[in-house]
This record gives sequence, C-alpha cells and structure tokens, in this order.
Amino acid sequence: MAPLVLVVVALALVLAPPAHATGPAADPRVVLAFLPAGGDDNPKPVLERLDERTTLALGLVSATQGRFDAAQMVLDISAGTRTSRAVYKPPAPPDLELVRGGDGTGFIFGWSQALERAETPPAKILPGMLAGQLPGHAAYAGIAGRTHIGAVVAADREGDVAAVSLGPSSTLADRTAALLERHRLVVVGLPTAAKGDAALDALLRDRRDGDLLIVTQAPPRASVPVLLPIGIAGLGPNGSLTSATTHLAGVVAAIDIPVTILRHLDRPVPDGVRGQLIRTDGERDAAGLKDTEARLRVVSGRRTATLGAMLFTWLALVLALGTARDRRGVRAGLRIGALAFLWVPLLLLFTGWLAPSRGVEVGVLVSGSFLLAALTDRIVRWPRGPLVPAAVTIAAYAVDLVFGSQLIVRSLLGANPRSGVRFYGLGNELESTLTLLLLVGLGALLWGRPRSRRNAAIIAGSGLVFAVFVGSGRLGADVGGVITVGAGIAAATVLMLPGTPSRRTLLLAAAVPIAALVALAALDLVSGGNGHFTRTILQADSAGSLWDVVTRRYTLAFNVLKTGAMPFVTLIAVLGAAYAVRHRRRIFAPLADSPSWRATLIGGLTASVVGALSNDSGPMLLAFGVFVLACATAYIRGDPRLAAAEERAAAGG
Repeated sequence: MAPLVLVVVALALVLAPPAHATGPAADPRVVLAFLPAGGDDNPKPVLERLDERTTLALGLVSATQGRFDAAQMVLDISAGTRTSRAVYKPPAPPDLELVRGGDGTGFIFGWSQALERAETPPAKILPGMLAGQLPGHAAYAGIAGRTHIGAVVAADREGDVAAVSLGPSSTLADRTAALLERHRLVVVGLPTAAKGDAALDALLRDRRDGDLLIVTQAPPRASVPVLLPIGIAGLGPNGSLTSATTHLAGVVAAIDIPVTILRHLDRPVPDGVRGQLIRTDGERDAAGLKDTEARLRVVSGRRTATLGAMLFTWLALVLALGTARDRRGVRAGLRIGALAFLWVPLLLLFTGWLAPSRGVEVGVLVSGSFLLAALTDRIVRWPRGPLVPAAVTIAAYAVDLVFGSQLIVRSLLGANPRSGVRFYGLGNELESTLTLLLLVGLGALLWGRPRSRRNAAIIAGSGLVFAVFVGSGRLGADVGGVITVGAGIAAATVLMLPGTPSRRTLLLAAAVPIAALVALAALDLVSGGNGHFTRTILQADSAGSLWDVVTRRYTLAFNVLKTGAMPFVTLIAVLGAAYAVRHRRRIFAPLADSPSWRATLIGGLTASVVGALSNDSGPMLLAFGVFVLACATAYIRGDPRLAAAEERAAAGG
C-alpha cells in the first residue's frame, strides 16, 4: 500500500504545473501595464516592441481629447469619461504624485484638486470610478525611485490606492503576482528599455487563462495630441483592436480601457461612463498602424500651406489670363479658380490614400484641382460647371463612408483621431463644405427650370439622402450635420415651391431640423448605429445630462471663437455675407432668371448660419460655408456674357 501511495504522490508532483504556469483562474483578473519608450539599450519604438509579442492584439489608443497631458490621460482612464480641457477650470490638471503609506497602501497627492476641477465641466466626470467599482479596490506595482503617474488609475474615489509595491525591476513580476492574489486589478509601471521588455515578457508568461493583460505606452512628455501603442492579451484572437467609440480598425480611446476592464471582471459600468468595450476585429497589422499614425501626425499642419498655395495660384491665374485676354481672361480665371476649390475635397481623398510628402501633396492638390477645373470649364457650359465636382465628390464621400471612412480619416479635412474628438465619419469642416457643395450642385442642376413642386421635391429628396449619410451612427455620425443639412435644404425647398410660401409652409420648414433629429434617432435605434448621438442624447440618464451636452457645445464654440485669428475670420465671413445680401441684385444679376440658384444660395447661407449656431465648432462652420458660397459667387461673376458686354461697352465708349 505504501509504495502505491508514493507512486501516486510522485506522479502528482511531476504532473503539477509550476508556480507561474498559466491555468484557469477562479476569478478573472486584469493587469494594466504602462511601458515607457526605450532607452539607449533598446531604441525600438514601443509599437515594434509590442509587435514582437505575438500573443498581443495590437492597436493605437487616443490618449486624451485635444491637447495631451500625462495627468489628464490617467485621470480620464480612471473616470471612463473625458471632455475638452477647454471646459475645465483651470484647463490644466494639477500635479499628481503617489505617496506610499507605512501600511503598504498609498494615496495620490493632489487628488482633492483633481476632484474639484472635475466638477467644473458641464459633464459627469468621476475620477477614481474604475478602482471604486472593484471590491477591495486596486493595487499598484512599480519601480522604486521612478515616477508613478500610472498609479492614478489604481486610485479610488478618495484618491487611495489599496496596495502599493515598489522595488527593483527584477522582482516586478513576482510582486505583481503577489498583488493579484488579493486584488483583481493591478496597475504596473514597467521599467524602461530592455528591462521593461523582460518584465513584460514575465507578465505575459505568468498570465493565467481568463486573465486580461493590457499594456500601453506610458504617458510621454508631449503637449500635442498623440496616438499611443496598445496591446492586449486575453481578449480573443490576436488581431486588430477597435471599439464602438472609434468604429475605426486599429484605434481605440483611453476611456475604453476602464470599460473593458470592468466588463472583463463582470463589474457594473456606472451611468455617465462614455467609454466602450474594446474588441478585436481584423488582422494584426503593426505596419499598417505605423503608417496610420505617421499620416495622422502630419495632416493638420498641411492645411494652411495648401490653402495658401491654392489662393496664390488662383490670383496668378486671374492675372495671367487677364494679361492675355483682358476682361474675358479675368472672367475665365474667376470661373476656373472657383471650380478648382470645388474639386479640392475629392482630391483630398486621393492624397489621403497616397499619403505623400508635404510638397508632393500640396502640388497634387493644386495642379490636380486646377487641371480638373479647366477641363470642367471647357466642357461644361456656364453655369452648370459646379454640378460636376459636386456630384462626383459627394458620391465618392458616400462610398468611403459606407466602407468605414478610411480615406476621409486620412485626408486633410477629415476627423483626426489624434485629437480624440471624432474617429470616423464627417467632421464639422467637411459637414459644412459638403452641405454647401450639395446645394451649389443642385443650383447648377436645376438652372433654367421654373419654381415647381417637382423641382422642390428634387432638392428635398437629395437633402434627405445626404442627411442619412451625414447623420447615421454607422456612417457620418454627425448630429450637428443633420441640423445643418435640414436647415439649408428646407430653405432651398421652400424657395423652389411655386407662389408665395404660406405661414404653414414656413412653420413646417422651420421644424425640419427637429424632425431630422427625430428621424436620426429612429435610424440609429433601428440600425444599432451606437454613435455619439445615441450615447449622449438617446441614452442620457437625466435632463441634466442633456443640458450638460448643450452647455458643453456652446462653451466649446465660444472657445473656438476666441482662438487665434478666428475672431477676424468670423468678422470677415459675417461682413462678406452681409455685403452679398445687401447688393444681391447686382452681384447675382447673371442669375436673375434662375430661381434654382437663388434658392440654393439662400439655402447655403441658411445652412452656414444654423450650422454655426448648432455645432461646437461654431464660427468655423460659418467661415467654411461662406467661403464655399464665395467660390460659387466668383464662378457666377465669371459669366462670359459679362465679359462680352463689358467689351461692347468699352468699344462704344
């Protein structure tokens, strides 16, 4: 009997897993690790280092909304909700520092100031929400003598960290394992360079089945918006990370991290938390992520250079043609330059796909747009020219929206995920530009046709289809865009109806933007769009939350108005619109017999004003809308009949 017992014991010892081997856990656990950028002994970018760990699903994380701040990043993760720093008072977060207690616990110095600051925005923001949802709260393991900004994520609502373990990098994995025996969430501050890689490998090796390991780059020293590498083990197939926040393959938001942790630990997510569950979708592609980050890093800085080059080329063209053919040349230059600007949005998709250098991109946009404009003016008789760029551009954007706005995001006017505000669909600049482009195109399409119910229906139907692409949570996801389109299309439709509009017609037109929002709500609920509108409006937990949304949007709009040269740009836009309205009979005399142009131009101005009043970009939309209207006006003033009349008058004089 004794030998048999010894054999059984020996077999048990042989077959038993080692202390750190993976195995099913009684309760799921999570490790959230922050990996610093490499040092001299490991200069590889963090994304490449994560890519070498094949068990990790990969992605990029939008760290903050707007300007980057390390303290803001970890506060946002702890709260699961974020907003623009422009609505905080003060805008910058306080200095936060981990202080270790004598009993192995810790607290965050500066936490009371962080809580006071979190009360100032018109939004429900609760720092410490993540740890506060966990029994026994969270723990932190780090390297002695280093900074511990990541410990903020482990702090509860009072700023306390339940357990703190500081020591050398060689014992970090063991200390983390010990903390996981008592706490279901452990935040880890990894060492730098090769030691950080070794510690990460140890954490991956020790991970049990059912546990989740999230590793992202530690907050860098930066002030501009950033996308940081992130990898997750235990989420499912090791593919590309995404979430309902971004709807963009390979990109998630920092506020998605706490929601993913709570869901994995089967803990409730409080109302007001705006992050969404991270999931894997598609193939693992580190090279594609690197290319995306590199492209998004440069797009914002190229806008001003492109605008300046376009305006300079237009002026040079008018002067050159005017020198060669006098008045006819000037009129031709006005038409071609205006059409060139209308072609630019289409070419932005092409250069977004091409991702060239700065000089090549500006060159392609300028030369391509003016070449297309010259061909359009040559082939299409005035005043139908704008119909061609409008139709082709809107169709191209609709196709890209259906396929996930991959090109829009990479274009110069697309929503930049680095800013953390919008990740897919149409941003405010494109919303205004495409709406005005649609209206100008409709004016050209219906040129020469009388006011009638049929022609009014064409405008209304086009606007309805366009609004679906603009507002649907699965496509454009632009709530303000629905209001902008609804207002502009309603005004143009009323002006194309025969006779004098009745009071009932005017009231119905005024109600169109509200009806468009109701229709958008129904569309999102039926299609499961789960866009920004659904989460902030339809799923709002109280009337106060709705009022917070309104307050926040107008606060942001006012901040835009105060920024840089925007006060002067807004003033020029207002004065330009006022001048055109005041002297409309003379300026638009070539279109005296065209009710469609009159209707769509007034609809465009209405869309610009209403859009500015209903969006958080405020005056930016007014500026974009008035600029497109100015281009349309320049094209109209390029009427070749005016040049002929001027030449006859000069000859007679």
